[in-house]
Amino acid sequence: MSVSLLILLLMPLIHYASPVRNVSLRCLEDTNQFLSDLNAVEPKAYAVMMYDSLGKLGSNILGGNTDRLGSYTECLSAKVPSGKFQGQYCKLQVQQEGFDYSIGICVPDSCHDEDITTLAILDVFQFKTISFVSPFPSLFTLNSTVSVVSVARCAKGLFSIDAFAAICLFVSIVFIVLPITGTVYAAAVRWEVKFDESPADSLPSANYGSTSSNEKDKSESKGDIRRNHYKMNSVLPVVSDDVCYTKKTFLGALDSTLKCFSLQKNLPTIWTVKSSKGVCSALNGIRVLSLAWIISGHTSQMAAWQNLDNVLEWKARVLKNPIYVYSRSGPFYLGVDTFFLISGWLSSRSLLNLVHHSEKGITLEVTLKYLCNRLARLQPLHMYSICLLVGLYSVIPWGSVWEISKFHLDNCRRVWWSNLFLLNNFISVTESCNGWTWYLANDFQFYLTTPLVIFLYARSKCGLIILGTTLFLASFTVTALLSSLFRLPVASPSDMREMSTVMYFTEYYTKPYCRYGPFLVGVLLELFMYHQQAQILRNKVQASLGWLCAMLAMLAVVSLAYTIEDSVNSYSPAAVIYQALHRTLWAAAIGWIIFACQEGYGGLANWVLSWDIWTLLAKISYACYLVHPMLIILYNGLQETLMHYSDINMLYLFFGHCLMTFITGLALTVLVEKPFEGLKQSLTCQFHRKALL
Repeated sequence: MSVSLLILLLMPLIHYASPVRNVSLRCLEDTNQFLSDLNAVEPKAYAVMMYDSLGKLGSNILGGNTDRLGSYTECLSAKVPSGKFQGQYCKLQVQQEGFDYSIGICVPDSCHDEDITTLAILDVFQFKTISFVSPFPSLFTLNSTVSVVSVARCAKGLFSIDAFAAICLFVSIVFIVLPITGTVYAAAVRWEVKFDESPADSLPSANYGSTSSNEKDKSESKGDIRRNHYKMNSVLPVVSDDVCYTKKTFLGALDSTLKCFSLQKNLPTIWTVKSSKGVCSALNGIRVLSLAWIISGHTSQMAAWQNLDNVLEWKARVLKNPIYVYSRSGPFYLGVDTFFLISGWLSSRSLLNLVHHSEKGITLEVTLKYLCNRLARLQPLHMYSICLLVGLYSVIPWGSVWEISKFHLDNCRRVWWSNLFLLNNFISVTESCNGWTWYLANDFQFYLTTPLVIFLYARSKCGLIILGTTLFLASFTVTALLSSLFRLPVASPSDMREMSTVMYFTEYYTKPYCRYGPFLVGVLLELFMYHQQAQILRNKVQASLGWLCAMLAMLAVVSLAYTIEDSVNSYSPAAVIYQALHRTLWAAAIGWIIFACQEGYGGLANWVLSWDIWTLLAKISYACYLVHPMLIILYNGLQETLMHYSDINMLYLFFGHCLMTFITGLALTVLVEKPFEGLKQSLTCQFHRKALL
């Protein structure tokens, strides 16, 4: 069948003739050959494979199984015997009454997105009289005809390696090569030192022990000098004094840098399971369990974005049922508020320690040091995680569900700089790079307020009370007004109308003035605990009363989310009050647990939260938080078929994601985070040394 014959077949669709002219001639020729070979008396094998890989109507449509992905791998493996073309996987976005779904279609790789869109609109793709884009039957929709084929998206060329991706790949590889180099270097230096310390005089000499005492002293003196040289500098000796100073500066810095990246230095810091002095041992358990709760929520939520074949069942079962509180990390990620509480507690403690060692109290220099320490803690691994995502996602051979990974990759190409300046909770929130890192922006913005709180604490307790009350009321008021204005959903944003869901994330969930309450609770809790020498809780009655209040508060926060009416037509005042207070109330309850454990009234909870394993996992928790959504998106994007939601499937996915997260988090902590901590300490020591000189 020739191209002219194909166009002749399209003559009944004469009012579509102009769109046909927009299709490339090569695409028309190859499509014509494919359809001819498919509709022949004896269809060719490659054409059958291409048709077999087509997405077809499945079961459980009422449960949400509307997308028809087809077989990505089978499509790409189909090749015409002449080698002229091979299969290319594309998705058609189709809109039918009551449905908006996609259909995977296999077409010649000479066709582009616009070609496929045009040919699909013309309904050119047919086997016999059966259209590739067959609509849903009238049982499921009022109109059993396809209303619109809006656009086609082909997988070919979606993930190209541009200059930005190449730079990110290079940075990602560098931080694998550097630890290997540092490890080999440290091992070589240690071996050389041991070799120099070996008893060379134990071998028989020419004089059979008749070496003069003078020569022996000289020999020992040279050996001592050389051994001390290697131990202190681990660089080759130099000659001239002027050159020596220059070379020692450069080679010494190189030596220090390589050792900072060595596994011999970094791994022992991870394996040490002793808690820091003065830090509540239960804090590590709370941090790790909160992280696991967040991973559980993301496992379920990210799968529901695009990967479930029964997403409507998932919404009906999970979003409105308090039994599944683990599946959303609370009504909506209360584990994040626990992180804010811990961050506030640690920020207050960090600044108080700096002030304690400062002769002048809290000064501009102390404040800048405090903020620089926080930036040095957050940003190296944060920015490396962006490079890792861009580099990794650019080279991964994605499956038929590539949209989410493509979305995050494009966002990082466009607005990575907002993460650098920690403004990604205000700039392009709905299309941000590594969207989960809005937390880091909030965290640092909260850190900016801690010096003011500590300053008032040192000057006037009354001023601190006034400031704390003002900040709490301001946060509560702004949150309540936004909730009332946009009618923000309470328990499950994704289950609500689209506009309110967008407003929930852009105007409330990511904004520091709405999320400040838990952080301030942490700051004030540490201020209360820092200078307390005597036991505050006197007896078990006081402790039991505190535990009862904390448990009731946590129960109320969770249960009320599923009982308060927050529909668009009847948004109750209770929903406004709940939205304003519930996160701070949750943080206060967790704060009590920390306080009670520190006071010795933690009981079984303190015993569990103080297990040594939590200390190990807490040290890698920051890397785990950054990397776990990347791994979940990676897993989901590599799927060729949709997943079926069930409790057991999600449980296995959760454990798998946790395992991979902890392994990857350990690697990132050792390869990136700890080396940068060592470099910061080295630079700080050099700075103090120069200041003394």
